[in-house]
Order: sequence, then structure tokens, then C-alpha cells
Amino acid sequence: MNIKRALISVSDKTGLVEFAKALHERGVEILSTGGTAKTLSEAGIPVRQVSDVTGFPEILGGRVKTLHPKIFGGILADTQDPSHVKDLRENAIEMIDMVVVNLYPFDLVQRQTRDEDVLIENIDIGGVALLRAAAKNHRNVVVVCDPADYKKILNSIDACGDVPLHDRRMLALKAFYHTMRYDATIHRVLSELFASEKYEHLTFERFAHPQKNYEILDSVDERIFKLSNYDENTIGVLIGAILTTIEENLIVGLNSETVVSMVNIRESGGRLCDISGNVVVLRRLNGEMARKLREGTFSTIACEVLEDEDLVLEILKGKKIVRYERVCGKDFEKVEFLTKARQVANLVLRKKVVLKSDSKERIILSTALEFLPTFAVVGKAEDGFYHVELDPSNPTNALKKLLISVPKRFTLVATNGEPDGMFMKTCEENRISVVG
Repeated sequence: MNIKRALISVSDKTGLVEFAKALHERGVEILSTGGTAKTLSEAGIPVRQVSDVTGFPEILGGRVKTLHPKIFGGILADTQDPSHVKDLRENAIEMIDMVVVNLYPFDLVQRQTRDEDVLIENIDIGGVALLRAAAKNHRNVVVVCDPADYKKILNSIDACGDVPLHDRRMLALKAFYHTMRYDATIHRVLSELFASEKYEHLTFERFAHPQKNYEILDSVDERIFKLSNYDENTIGVLIGAILTTIEENLIVGLNSETVVSMVNIRESGGRLCDISGNVVVLRRLNGEMARKLREGTFSTIACEVLEDEDLVLEILKGKKIVRYERVCGKDFEKVEFLTKARQVANLVLRKKVVLKSDSKERIILSTALEFLPTFAVVGKAEDGFYHVELDPSNPTNALKKLLISVPKRFTLVATNGEPDGMFMKTCEENRISVVG
């Protein structure tokens, strides 16, 4: 058993007691602070207070708990470096083998208030530092920021007494991504509050390199909209719509059958009640735009920038508002996005489609491929959903992954790579038509 000591300090206590108990039963000593230590102690789990390790109490109303050399030395030490081992021994610092941390819920708080003092108090300092330190030293420390990973980690410990390096790397990537998004939210909210600049630090880019994949990770206003409770087909279309660059003067309206209608705001004038269907996607939503959209028959509006929030919610009462972010990502985000999107339609839209005599299916397939990396495969299933699969090497691998990962009967596929004989043979065996 290589994991002997874990530091646990979490705001989201989902699965905390069960995870900590399982670690304790496997011989792991648990260090903790504040409310987390109290929760674990009340559950009968032995806990060693961080203040007992550091010899220094929590100060400044809890602002300083873990920021101490005896904590960060134990997290950042490289056990393969003799000088690090010497420093640990001379300063009586114990190694910390696992860091389990999630951050103060700043995003939740900012949805409830714009009180500067409240926002400032909910900016996590020590937690971010702990995650980054553990992620940096992931060869020696397992970093955990998501309760969804608890079970997998326990399974690894039971299987081999440790967490494999590949998994440690993935957990480190997740931690760095988590702190990046956390800082981005703080920057956005404080920028709006202080009115010093516009928040435009992450923008969507088209796929420019076959080894890079830019995907969308949604930021949803959970007070009035939950993806998990909404119609799957509409979610799929919404995901696809967000994958196009939406200009300030363009509204994209979609219904559940993936029929697309687009209206130029500058040219339309008056109320935009001719936009119907389930979803409307636009760049910026404010009071003026809300009045134009008030009579529409759609149920959901997706926007990147929401201004005059209270006024907009009052005008559009009864309609659901989704706030999304356009962000750049690579492999880790791609995997996370595709995992979520695999069971819904992955339809990618562009602003201008020349119909000619092609069928709707061919138009959708060819349009999607324009926005995807090389060697992508787009398939249409019998149920009308469109699914996307990617592979960095060749379209045949992407096709095989698609057929394995999506348990549906496909009728059409298209690829932006060069289909070889094996690609065509696989399609023939599965009675799938290839759109050329």
C-alpha cells in the first residue's frame, strides 16, 4: 500500500464519509481541517487536525489553514530527489500521498449575490494552492477534486495498492482544468462587478490542426435550467448550435427536428416572434433583445453574455435561459465532452448552407465535417440522431469506435478523411451508405 497519508478538505461533501471511511479501513491516515474534520469525526472516522501537524492554529477566520511548509513540503517533495528527502527529514516533514480538495462554491454564490464582501470571502486560496501543488507533483501525490473519481481510486488501490501513473496524470489534468475554470469565473464576475473590462478571455476557434480538438463545455444557470431534465434531442441540437461562431447580429432558432432558421437582427426589425421551435441561440441577451423575443414560441434561450439579468428574467418569465461559454480545449476536454455527448445528437451547424438538390441528411453530414478535425466520422442513426466520433490517425478507426460506442443502427456516414478499403468494407458489412 503506497498511499499512507491523505489530506482531505472539501466544500462539496458528496460521498465524503464513505470515501474517507474506505481510506481509513485501508490504513490511510487522514489529515483534515474545519468543517471537513468535524464531519468525519462525527462519522466516527479518526482524523488528525492539520494544526496538530503544523503546530500552528487556523488564523484570520479560517483564511489561513493549510498554508504552511509542513503541509506543502509534504505535498511538493520529490521522493526520488535525495535533497528533497534530506529536507523532509531535517525539518520533520511527513509525506502526504493524496490530496482530496474541492473549492469554495464561488460559482454558486455569484449566482445569488453581487455583494463584493460575500464574493471575496468565497474565493478559495488554500484549496487552489493544494490542488496545483498536488497536480504538479502527481508522480508522488494523487490529487482528487471530483467526488465522481472516489470509486475508481478505491478500485485502483484494491487492485494494486496504488493509483497508476496514467490515472494520476488524468487526475492532475482535471485538477489544473478545475482551477483554471475556477479562476476564469472569478475573473468574469469581478470584471462585471468592477466594470473595468469586458470578459472575453476565452474564445472559440475553428479546428486548425488535426491533432487539436476544440470543444464546448457548457456553463448552465442551474436555477432555471438543468440539462439532465431536458429533452435529449434538444440538448443535442443545442450542443451543435453552440459549436458555430454566433455573431452579435445573428439569432439561430432550432426545433427538435433539427430544422434551422436564422434571423439577422439588424434586418428583421420589430419582434422576432417568427423564431419558433425549442431553442434560440444568440451571442448577447439583454432587456432590449428580451422584448423582441418575448412572443416567440420557443422554450429555451442560450446566450454567451447575459445583461440586465433581473429584467430579462422578468420579461422572459416561463422560458429557460442557458448561459454557455466558448472555450478552447485539447485531449482532456475532448474526452469529457464526447463522453457526455455520445448519447445525444452531435449536430454542427454553420450560418450558410447551399441546399442544391442534396437531401437534408447529406447537408447536415457535410456541414458537420467542415467544423471537425481531420479523420472525423459523422453518422446518422435510424432514430434521426447524428453522432460524431474522432480518431487522430484514420477514419476507419473513428468509424469502428463509433459503431462500438453508440449501440444504434446507422444508415449514413461521412468522413473528412480519405476512406480506405477497410472503411468501405466496414460500412458494407453494417449496411451503411457512405456520403461522398
